Amino acid sequence: MAKRYMLAASLVSLTLIAAGCASQRYTIVEPPSQPLTNYSTLVINDFTTNLNDPESVELAAGFANRLHMAVMRDRKENPNESIFEEVMRQSDSTDRVLALDGTIVSLEKGSQAKRYFLGFGSGKAYITIQSTFTDLATGEQVLKTNFDGELAGGLFGGSFNETVDAVVRAYIAYFDDYFEKLEAQ
Repeated sequence: MAKRYMLAASLVSLTLIAAGCASQRYTIVEPPSQPLTNYSTLVINDFTTNLNDPESVELAAGFANRLHMAVMRDRKENPNESIFEEVMRQSDSTDRVLALDGTIVSLEKGSQAKRYFLGFGSGKAYITIQSTFTDLATGEQVLKTNFDGELAGGLFGGSFNETVDAVVRAYIAYFDDYFEKLEAQ
């Protein structure tokens, strides 16, 4: 019995270590100026960066597609919850369309070796993306939000890719909190 308990405890510990320590959060910089239910379509535009390093430029080039795939996966897993009828990468329409634009404002890949050998936040990786949501018909900015991903450790120091995944999870959490239909009370 004791051997089983030790084996189970070891497997749980290994799973927790392998899962990494990436965390995410979002911060509302400017709250919505109008109800988000006014929009039937969300368009995710290409992301940009204020930074000149190759990692930031590469991340900006592919992030919109990665986010779109995650949103579509979430919509498939949670049908009929989104306030949007469609989530697209581009649209010719402007009526009831909310456009998401993101700019990478900070990125640090950190040191995987420091995360592995030293831990405790040493070599931490992080990303911050500032996003604006704009009414395509009027050009009015409807809201602004920052999305952050952070990696302080993980199996063998964790991969920077886990930080990118954390930012994607921050967007999904935000959409779940603010872009879902409210259940009838």
